[in-house]
This record gives sequence, C-alpha cells and structure tokens, in this order.
Amino acid sequence: MTAKITAFLITMIAGLATGVVIFFSMLLAMNGYSESDAMWGLGAYILMALMVVILSSTGAYFLVGSLTKKQLSPVVCVLIAVVVFSLLGIGLEIVCSLVGVGVAEFVRVKF
Repeated sequence: MTAKITAFLITMIAGLATGVVIFFSMLLAMNGYSESDAMWGLGAYILMALMVVILSSTGAYFLVGSLTKKQLSPVVCVLIAVVVFSLLGIGLEIVCSLVGVGVAEFVRVKF
C-alpha cells in the first residue's frame, strides 16, 4: 500500500510541476490575446490539466498494484509506474495546452 501511495504522490507532484511550467509558457504564447479571450483558453487548460494529473496519478497507483502482484520489488514497481505515467501525463498536458490556445483563438475569432 505504501508503494501505491508513493507512486500516486510522486506522479501527482511531477504532473503539477509540469502543469505550472506549461501554464506560464501558455501565458507567454498568448501574449497578444486580450484578457477576456485568453482567460477562456487558460481556464480550459487548467481544467483539462487537472483531469490529466488525477488520471495519470490514479493510473500509476493501479500499475504499481498490478506489478506488485507479479512479484516485482516495490521500488521497481514505483519507478516503472512513475516514469510511464509521468511521461504520458506530460504528453497529454502539452496536448491540453494546445487545445487551450485553440479555445482562446476560437473565442477571439467567433465572439
């Protein structure tokens, strides 16, 4: 149980840290947008990124459980789960940032 919680927390911390870095990169990327247009894109990114962080952390939790059943060391299980789901989460957060910029562009053009 300790290994599962450790993997969950480490993956969540990695996802949140990456999310903050991507958020500030999005602020720079959306420099030319008005505040009312950019807020829609930033809000969409924050919601999607939080969902990605929760899902990737939960995935790491369950992967540790399934790897532990295969008689692997808890440390190895945590390392595998954290690397796999952190990389997956980072990739999905980058996609979320692109969607957030797309939402801001859509709001700028249509409204």
